[in-house]
Amino acid sequence: MATNKKEQVTAATPPQPSGLRFFREILGQEWVVSHLKGAMRAGRLSHAYLFLGPEGVGKATTARALAAALNCAQPGGDGDACGVCPSCRRLAAGTHPDFLVISPDEKKTQISIEQIRELRRLTEYPPLGGGWRVVLIKPAEALSVMNDAAANALLKTLEEPPPQHLLVLTARGEADLLPTIVSRCHKLAFAPLPAALIIRELESRRGIPPARAALVAALSGGSLGRALTLDPEELVRQRDQVLSDLERLHRGSAAAVLDWAQRLTKNRGDLDSFLLLAQLWYRDLLLSHFQAPSSLLAHQDLLPALAQARAQGRPETWFATFTALGAAQRQLQANLNPELTLDILGLHIQPQGNPHDSR
Repeated sequence: MATNKKEQVTAATPPQPSGLRFFREILGQEWVVSHLKGAMRAGRLSHAYLFLGPEGVGKATTARALAAALNCAQPGGDGDACGVCPSCRRLAAGTHPDFLVISPDEKKTQISIEQIRELRRLTEYPPLGGGWRVVLIKPAEALSVMNDAAANALLKTLEEPPPQHLLVLTARGEADLLPTIVSRCHKLAFAPLPAALIIRELESRRGIPPARAALVAALSGGSLGRALTLDPEELVRQRDQVLSDLERLHRGSAAAVLDWAQRLTKNRGDLDSFLLLAQLWYRDLLLSHFQAPSSLLAHQDLLPALAQARAQGRPETWFATFTALGAAQRQLQANLNPELTLDILGLHIQPQGNPHDSR
């Protein structure tokens, strides 16, 4: 099948160096790693895998580690790649000819028919290095808007995989994927990473103190990738502003509520941050009240303030406010009027009896 040079480069560009390329370097996904190693040892690898889970939890890294192990000239006794053979060095440098990444072109959201056709053309030939050709398709959601021709071309590859070829698709979940693609893949679920693991990595990689790292980890959604992009100082600034707003809402007049709602609706980012950080504060109050281990709290740098609020407030008030915040979040996602939604939320927060309940 004819393709031009540009299409070939787009469809089969080797990935850039990632720094992480071994099973031993994958964090928090022990079950997935164990499953893949066992399948390799038993010669039972599936021809196509669908890695499901949040962004930044190691799905693409695991695909690279699998490619490294399959092509390593001197694999260890545990089935992991050696890291020093020519194949491992090429994979580390991002120049391995048999590890390919297919993603949407820049500024586009879908994988094109040209990219899928080029993949089909490549699979007509054996791997260049004599080992396995591993193709990473990410995100798989970019396949859901393919036209029929592109979808059929990919399905043919999934149904009739050539020897020594393995496809890995990554996605957040199944809901946005074509059922015909899901049914042809072996699914592996990647779990959100534990907060303690993310805190440790933030401390070792970025030198963030544990008390600040706890707040970042709580807002990361279990994604180390996301946690590493967050600015802890900015998060603390936003958190302090949210707590100040809660205090003013609780003590202020109805006019203060309307002014607050008007201010927040001017910036959707500030609005989303308020709802998320406010929920996190009430979550910590509830956990603290029910004597959860302090290590589970996000606000490690505000333990005295939490203790004071716990002593002076009421758990039923915190739970009601936490519930109202979640309801407002869902209403905004459903495109309800933001200012009206916040007016109602602010008035819900305001009349609660004890002036210390919000802090």
